[in-house]
Amino acid sequence: MKFLTPCLHIKSMQDDGEISGYASVFNMADGYGDVVLKGAFATAVNDFKSGKRPKLLWQHDVNSPIGVIEDIVEDNYGLFIGCCLLMEIPKAKEIYHLLKNKAIDGFSIGYRIRDSYFSNNNQYLTDIDLLEVSIVTFPACQSAVVEDVKSQLYVLQKIKEISNKLKRKING
Repeated sequence: MKFLTPCLHIKSMQDDGEISGYASVFNMADGYGDVVLKGAFATAVNDFKSGKRPKLLWQHDVNSPIGVIEDIVEDNYGLFIGCCLLMEIPKAKEIYHLLKNKAIDGFSIGYRIRDSYFSNNNQYLTDIDLLEVSIVTFPACQSAVVEDVKSQLYVLQKIKEISNKLKRKING
């Protein structure tokens, strides 16, 4: 399994543990020279719709699930996710407070490569098997920060907005 910690922003978070943001962004080389291309998550989005959900972990630790991913959408910028920390789990509650106070601020993905190609010392990822999304302390990109703490209504509106844009593109 590989890990990718791209430049991203957690877009919102609320007291019941709902957070959202970009788990991955397109066309940005990470510290290993991997670049995720638009469409790389198409299979993951379809798998999600049919019930195969990536795990939400703390620091890529398979022994530390901290919540559930409730929605994923691929847009022109990257992979946008809506998730919920399970506040009954002490570690998730701790992570929530760390996020809220900007002590931690990043996402990272764990994945297997289904398809890719190499060019100019970079590996371009065109099809990714998304296994997990982690909240991490040290994202590879300096601009990976929690941006805002907002209401659940904001999260739902953002997901609906992205879904509507994608539907309009599909329907022409």
